[in-house]
Amino acid sequence: MNETVYEFFATCLPGAEKLLADELHGLGVRKVRPLSGGASFFGAPEDALRACLWSRLAGRVNLTVGRVVARDADALYAGVRELPWEAVIAEEASIAVRASGTNAELRNTQFVALKVKDAICDRLAEVRGARPDVSPQQPDALFEVRLREEKATLSLDLSGRSLTRRAYLGDEAAEEAPAVVSQAATLLAAVGAVELFAEGTTFLDPVDDDSILAREEAEVREDRAPGLLRERWGFTGWTAFPEKAWDALLDEADERCEARMALLATAPVRPDAPRLVASVASAFRADDDAEAVAARAACVAASREAPAGSRFAFAGFEGMAAKFKEEPAARLKLGRGRSETTIEVFDEPPRRPAVIAVANPAGGADIPVEVNDPAAVQFASRLRKVARERRKWAAREGVACYRLYDADVPEYACAIDLYEGAAAAEGELYAHVAEYAPPKSVDPGQARARFEDVLALVPVVLGIPPEHVFSKSRLRAKGGGQYRDAGGRRFVTHTSEDGLICEIDLGGYLDTGIFLDHRVTREMVGKMAAGKRFLNLFAYTGVATLHAAAGGAKETTTVDLSQTYLDWAARNLASNGFAFEVADKPNRRDRTGGGSSRGRRGGAANKLVRADVTRWIAEARRRRDCYDLIFVDPPTFSNSKAMGRRTWDVQRDHVELLISVSRLLADGGVAVFSCNLRTFKPAIEELGRCGVELEDITARTIPHDFERNPRIHKCYLVRRK
Repeated sequence: MNETVYEFFATCLPGAEKLLADELHGLGVRKVRPLSGGASFFGAPEDALRACLWSRLAGRVNLTVGRVVARDADALYAGVRELPWEAVIAEEASIAVRASGTNAELRNTQFVALKVKDAICDRLAEVRGARPDVSPQQPDALFEVRLREEKATLSLDLSGRSLTRRAYLGDEAAEEAPAVVSQAATLLAAVGAVELFAEGTTFLDPVDDDSILAREEAEVREDRAPGLLRERWGFTGWTAFPEKAWDALLDEADERCEARMALLATAPVRPDAPRLVASVASAFRADDDAEAVAARAACVAASREAPAGSRFAFAGFEGMAAKFKEEPAARLKLGRGRSETTIEVFDEPPRRPAVIAVANPAGGADIPVEVNDPAAVQFASRLRKVARERRKWAAREGVACYRLYDADVPEYACAIDLYEGAAAAEGELYAHVAEYAPPKSVDPGQARARFEDVLALVPVVLGIPPEHVFSKSRLRAKGGGQYRDAGGRRFVTHTSEDGLICEIDLGGYLDTGIFLDHRVTREMVGKMAAGKRFLNLFAYTGVATLHAAAGGAKETTTVDLSQTYLDWAARNLASNGFAFEVADKPNRRDRTGGGSSRGRRGGAANKLVRADVTRWIAEARRRRDCYDLIFVDPPTFSNSKAMGRRTWDVQRDHVELLISVSRLLADGGVAVFSCNLRTFKPAIEELGRCGVELEDITARTIPHDFERNPRIHKCYLVRRK
């Protein structure tokens, strides 16, 4: 048996270090010390192998090979070459190196990894007479070099790949699955699941009975080693790998699992046994969307019905403490960035809720809905009333996406839009809920509670599945007037407008891809476009271009600074059978399936141009370009990085913009100018002195579903005198 004492480091989610140290102690490991991001320990190779096989909390288990000076590349190379790699890397084992961290002289991690790899290979070539094979994808021995100031720590990854990539996940698991495994395993450790299950406590995940948490719970209950079915390990390329000891560890793990399974098969099930009610929120679900609110409600309801003596634990469910009788018995903050979450453990069941009755949209008995404030019944009643009227109007007018509610009840300050699916989404129904930023006079906690009630009620009142209700929050960005996106994961589908298929993203952006208040304006543009040369400036996703092309425009030109939106416009054109070409990039024609610059539908030439609009207009004037119909819908404010140091303000800059646009108009041509600044005041006299005439047509362009808010936009016809 190898009696050498080695230094190891097991990684874990930040915040779980103490739990990991306790787990390692429980595995018989001695000299354990919790550190930031993991725990160090000392022991024999068997101790590290046992940690690899049994640890539920560790992400990786690394063997510390050495620490060297890394003030510059030469010092790093010299220090690494001096280490006894022949005592670490097994004969004929392939290697790979990855690096993290930088310092003043070593600022490229790929260069650092290459330098370390060269030093290792040169050392082995000198000692063994042959360089090891390098296998970046599947090495037998994966080494990690971490730079911190002028020091570098070199380690051998004994795990091979993250231990949280459990065998049950399979190869098709979502990217975030290992992070959810870490959260689930940590939750079970935090609540003392091993002891609870030994006492006969049962388990329930009210959100998903086949969740990752449920799989982790089953492995704990069955005493199944999480690494038992793993096929590939990083320690097989280690000279000190004790193969016989590893086989013995596997045999022991098999025997333990079989013994526990036999015990569980004969153990009586008590109907009144205490229960662990627990759940881990979706890694990419916003904590305030309708699906999250429904999940939280399910957890609270299940907790309330649990037998006496039950415990309750939740990860990633914000606002859960307000549902319970007392503060959490334990609260643990975990992770950073995408994996950041909070675990809360409760010993007492939730408080009794307020419940309101909501009319069932499908008929039958009323549906009880738990809310934070019984006054939410006013919101539910208003939404039900306006939805009934608006759906009849939409069916009569052939409108597929429209506004239902716009802060009709001031305390419930949000906008709710309804989208009927089209194309592959035909027959589906979606709701988009945008929360307005509350005034400073409103308590943030109260505003949050009201918005939770909105999201709990919208699916019930409208008869839409919670997963089809998407929510956003309008929050001011730092340093400017633009709103920052408070959405979540993208959800791309299609709706229609006047028979045109339009792509929308209900989840990923603050706006969905189609401005509903401009519906009448776009219809007007389509009717005006027949036989015209049409120009769409600040085009967004190009829906106005669709109307112009469908209306028989002779040609269309669509200009926007954002490549994302220009690609979106291209997909919209292709979905409706219109060919297009990208300006100055002839090889990018109709990327959805070929075609020429001549339209397959209507015979129009449709050109897409990525450019700063104001600069493009100046260039178009120099070229003496000419258009019969121009649609101009600029943002209220923009400080896009693509604009350089310049900013855009529609009130400040509209005079120069409209003068320039008017110079692109052909004889008898007209521009449609729209903006959403509610306080906008056109400089009519100044424009008039420059030969530009404005006709205010705002009242004619406000759709029925926006009549409660006629200041939603301003719209003008622009002509040259």
